[in-house]
Amino acid sequence: MTTETRPSTPATTVTPFYNQHELTSTTTSQLVEEAGFLRSEVRYLGESTSELHQMALFESWQRRTQERGKLAPKTLLEEIADLGFSWRDVARMIGVSVPAIQKWRRDGGASGENRRRLASLLAMCDEITESYHIQEVASWFEMPIAVGAPITPVDLYADGQARLVMEHASGHSDGQTILTAYDPDWREHYRSDFEVYLEADGAMSIRSKKA
Repeated sequence: MTTETRPSTPATTVTPFYNQHELTSTTTSQLVEEAGFLRSEVRYLGESTSELHQMALFESWQRRTQERGKLAPKTLLEEIADLGFSWRDVARMIGVSVPAIQKWRRDGGASGENRRRLASLLAMCDEITESYHIQEVASWFEMPIAVGAPITPVDLYADGQARLVMEHASGHSDGQTILTAYDPDWREHYRSDFEVYLEADGAMSIRSKKA
């Protein structure tokens, strides 16, 4: 008598409920960890790219300064005047008095350091005009960086924040971010009981915030 051997049927493995729960929790934790890692990488790359961009801008500005420095102080002042800057603003950004500027225009005599400062200012105008297509650069320097504070690029440059001037010109940061980098408490310093709003006819007006 032949005995027929039937193939055995593999038993179905059933994952207990708690094992499924543990698997789901583990997978979720891994996803959260990976997402956090990717966010950190993106933030790091963004910061590194921003630093690299700023370094490139600074190097370009310095090269332009060296080139502009070949011009005599009188010529530098003439070109700055042709851009439309007031002597008061030029004096502030260079760090001297208006009479000193007038003397250089009339008699010359600017020191080597002041000659470099003039060349640096003109080179900055060259940089942001050519790289970011800013027209009438002198009036741009006088324009408030953001609504709610009277701070302008002239103020930034005069306080030694040329990097923020270039960052503002590039458009990579909004005005409020620029102001916060310049003065973290600017909102408190320039808080006002009035606000600017748009009329129905499209005109800008000012009204009390309590109205």
